[in-house]
Amino acid sequence: MHIIETQHKSIPWRWVILLQFVCSARLLALFASGSMTFTMRKFIDSPIIINSVSSLDVLFNLLIAAPCLYYSDRIWTRHGRRLPFVLISFFVLGVVILLLPLAESAVPMAVLVVLWLIFWDVGSTFDVLIMEIIPPEQRGRASAIGAWFFQIIILLSAIVISGRFDDVVHSVGITLRGEALVYWWGAGCLAFCVIFLFLFVREVKPLGPPPVDHGRGLKGALTTIFAEKTLWPVYLLVFSTVLMQTGLGAIDPLLMTEQWGYSKQDMGTNIFVGGLLNLVLVIPLIGLLADKIDRLKLFSIGVAGALFGQIAYYGYVQFILPDQRPSIGQMILFGQFMSLFGQFAGIALQPLIFEYIPRDKMGTAQAGLNFVRSITRLVTLNGIGIWVALYSKWFLPEGKFDYFSGYLFMILMNVLGCAFLVYFGLQVKRGKILPLGRTEFHPVEESTATAPPPAR
Repeated sequence: MHIIETQHKSIPWRWVILLQFVCSARLLALFASGSMTFTMRKFIDSPIIINSVSSLDVLFNLLIAAPCLYYSDRIWTRHGRRLPFVLISFFVLGVVILLLPLAESAVPMAVLVVLWLIFWDVGSTFDVLIMEIIPPEQRGRASAIGAWFFQIIILLSAIVISGRFDDVVHSVGITLRGEALVYWWGAGCLAFCVIFLFLFVREVKPLGPPPVDHGRGLKGALTTIFAEKTLWPVYLLVFSTVLMQTGLGAIDPLLMTEQWGYSKQDMGTNIFVGGLLNLVLVIPLIGLLADKIDRLKLFSIGVAGALFGQIAYYGYVQFILPDQRPSIGQMILFGQFMSLFGQFAGIALQPLIFEYIPRDKMGTAQAGLNFVRSITRLVTLNGIGIWVALYSKWFLPEGKFDYFSGYLFMILMNVLGCAFLVYFGLQVKRGKILPLGRTEFHPVEESTATAPPPAR
């Protein structure tokens, strides 16, 4: 098998397919970690505390992910500059998720959850590594292929993961809990990622010198990240997208199970049907258009449609349904409408962001993006938890929570994000924001794809 390399002007599509297998395995592990909400629920009652623990990821994005990304632009090792972070991350994550179902009290459970959040951020160079392998002209279709794989992952998760958490299997004198099997499935996926990346992916040293530093240490890193004025428009774009992607977070499964009374398998059924429709109908159509339509327009269509869908869904459930409890079919119907437009936005988003990032500043830019994302998500994740708690305190009896009220917060953040996106689009149209990811793309022309792998 040929070695998959970075820094090429064009790559074989088989590389894209193979990379999507790795991305899919990583996502399966991430989906398995989504069961941490239910694991935490065994020891923690308050939705505010659960959401706050989950939002520690935002803090680690600042303290862990940003420095890792920043220095990945400025180092070179015999194994590359992005890959070492990824390999260390995936290995530790695999060990953590293997041990998580064995925790029998709050303290070891909390330690393992925190370690998961820390080392997931150590591996934040993964997306940059993928974008260094896939050149700009192929990123739109590659994103569509990734979205197609993503829907397969959703279907697998709906069948294998979502409804299995509470299962108990007795066989040959051994008792296995569904919780353990879910997490160990994720550990196996991470093991596959480590083996594949170690054996078959190679980074080619960039031709140019590393970006200039504006001082040493964390202060110098943060100064450099925000001193790059060419990256300010990208930070604005990402700020708007995070606002528009505000979700219920860790309280979403509580809405389904506690407020509306559905089972975890019902959640999986909802996801499965929507994913199947996206897989067969929606994504192939968008994939044909991904590199032919302006990505900013494609993204704008997606976010506007999703906002309309959120407003319609909230209004229907809150003011039309007599019991304010949608059926599985109604959730699928509205969910598919929002998902349709969400696919437009999702497929366009990552290629759109990297279209405005010079290649020699990918790590620095991603560090800045993580900083902006982290601060914004810190506000939105904790904001929605506080919103639900206060709304419930005002309008419901003591001890009851209206998780669905979080949709009001989501809609408000989406409207605000759309306003920033309109401003960004106007600046692009006036020529004040330029697609430097295309105009300053300098590939390594000579291919060494058939060369033997470097000594490990």
